[in-house]
This record gives sequence, C-alpha cells and structure tokens, in this order.
Amino acid sequence: LSPKLDRQLQREAEHIIMASQGSHLKDIQSKDTDDKSLNNYKKKLLGDVGTPFPDDPRKVIVKEFYIEFDDGKKIVLDPTDEKKLKDPVEMKENAKYRFGVGFYIQHDICHGLKMSVKVAKGLFSRTEEFTLGSYGPKKEIQTWFQRTYETAPSGMMYRGKYKGVGTFFDLDKKEHLKWNFKMDILK
Repeated sequence: LSPKLDRQLQREAEHIIMASQGSHLKDIQSKDTDDKSLNNYKKKLLGDVGTPFPDDPRKVIVKEFYIEFDDGKKIVLDPTDEKKLKDPVEMKENAKYRFGVGFYIQHDICHGLKMSVKVAKGLFSRTEEFTLGSYGPKKEIQTWFQRTYETAPSGMMYRGKYKGVGTFFDLDKKEHLKWNFKMDILK
C-alpha cells in the first residue's frame, strides 16, 4: 500500500471505531484539522451545527412520517400525536408509495439512524428496515425518503385494515421513538 492510501485507511478505521464508541461532536471537529478532504466531509456531515430544542435532552426528535405516492400526493403524520394516529391512512391497492421521515438531530452526531416499519393484517406481516445514515445536529428539520416506490398489496385477501408499528433507532440499538399507526387498503 502507498503511504497516502495507508493513512487514509487508518483514518477511516479510526472513524469507524469512534462511531462504535459514540464519538462526540467536539472530538470530531478538533481532529485532523489539516486534512482538507476530511474537513470537507465533516462540513458536509455536520453543516451548520445547531440545537433546535436546547432544553430537550433527546438526540433524535422525529416530527413527521411521510407516505408519498408516485402521483405526487403526500400524507404527513405526526408520529407523536396518538390521537391523530387512531385514524387509518387510506391507500388504494396497487398504489405506488414510499416512506419518508422528517427529524431533528441535536446535541451530538447520531450514528447509523435506522427506521423499521412493520405492517400486519391477520397472519400476514411484513417488516422493513431502512438505514437512513449518520447525521449531525442542525437547527432545521432533516428529511429522508426511500429511493424507490413500493407497490401496495392487491386482491381480496389483502384489502382491509392493517396495523403498523414504526421504530426509530440507531447503530447502538438505542430506540428514539416507537409509534403505532393504522392503514386501510381499499379497492
């Protein structure tokens, strides 16, 4: 290996180790300040660092859950509003949709943010896990959407009422939010 590639691999390994040990924002900002490419990466990851809710101790604050259809229609749910989540989201069979989420990160970097969505009806159950990525704290809401659209189930056996559970957690399996929702698949 060339010395330059060797140093790059060593830095990447150090960053993976730091991530698994729960690196802190100030530690990352103060390391390798002479490395231009790493500084660009840190700037891209961290952007304008900010804490939108300084009195709230949570690192991840999930504000919106999206179901976006390929025709442009978007349903926005507040996963913390249990009263509104009692009403089912209506979706036509064979509809093309994708999930998304709007969230804030504050106080420190969140490594490996993930979202799990489980949808069930009777014996039918489907769980999907999505890796959103690592995010730094910012004052503005950050969003993520699935890259591809999925197709809603169709046919008499699949129409009806579904129960869903969404969970947000990170690389360390720390759960940031878990909520229940309902869906109706219609003809």
